[in-house]
Amino acid sequence: MALPVLGVGSNVGTLCAASGEKRFQKFFRYRIDSFEMETVELSYDVYKTDETLMDLSPIILTHGLFWNKYVYRNLAEDLCNATKRKVYCLDLRNHGESPSTEKCDSFAMAADVKRLIDENNLKKVVFVSHSFSCAIVYLIALERTNNLRFTARFRGKDGDDRQPTFQRIQRSFHERSVLPQMEIQNRLLTRLDPKMKLKDAKAKFYELSKFGTKGQEIFYRKVAYDLTKENGKFKWKINMEHLMDLYRKRMFSPESRGSSNHEILIVRCGNSGIVTDSKFQAVLEHNPRARLETLEGTTHLLMFEKTQEFVEIVKDFLNVV
Repeated sequence: MALPVLGVGSNVGTLCAASGEKRFQKFFRYRIDSFEMETVELSYDVYKTDETLMDLSPIILTHGLFWNKYVYRNLAEDLCNATKRKVYCLDLRNHGESPSTEKCDSFAMAADVKRLIDENNLKKVVFVSHSFSCAIVYLIALERTNNLRFTARFRGKDGDDRQPTFQRIQRSFHERSVLPQMEIQNRLLTRLDPKMKLKDAKAKFYELSKFGTKGQEIFYRKVAYDLTKENGKFKWKINMEHLMDLYRKRMFSPESRGSSNHEILIVRCGNSGIVTDSKFQAVLEHNPRARLETLEGTTHLLMFEKTQEFVEIVKDFLNVV
């Protein structure tokens, strides 16, 4: 069984202490697309087993908006076991246990991930990316010509078929695709008795995760993890309103640029309106080595709803390329 053997970054003192490390939050400057970026040290877990082949390129697993590495830990373990690769499962800036800053956009987040790659001396990596983080890793792919490959996961939503590149898919997202999640979480917050202890409130959400669909299970587990209490009031660990404001300002939807010769696998759900057949043909014009797979009967959370099928698709993709 794959287990996280190392946790790095701010707010993971227990894991760092267990490994004998002492970490302090540091800021470095990296350049993305000719702009100098001040980076933060990301929190992440590393998964490996006795069967992990260290000569294989490791996987970097990146999450969607509002999500975190805790929710992806089972997927990280499954990817590690199936591919026999080391897996880095991280929290992006302003998410989970990574530092939060006022400045937060796709370029800054890409610079953070570049720093993680460089500090771990990773020569070649595989990205498995979900939703808004696909644009982040694509910015890195445009800079690094021969040491990346990645898998992207999308859900279905209406969009404009005229958008020409892989990155343009990201710009077809609409507020209605993410706003309901924040509204539901905030409604749940108002229904908590302020007299409850934090552990009891978390237990309530974990209990709710046992019912409903797989997507609802994952959502309630995420909500329980995100919940905290300060000065007698329940709140979320991350500033969802700030992230939502940045999303509305298109800070996570950079303009299309360049082309890539990397191996790219896009996994979509059966009724995807974001990755239509015509859009994928446009993707191929700028990304000739892209491939498309469809997981029927899934939604935005396809990698959780059909985990084994998704993992097998990734495994087969990596075995071929």
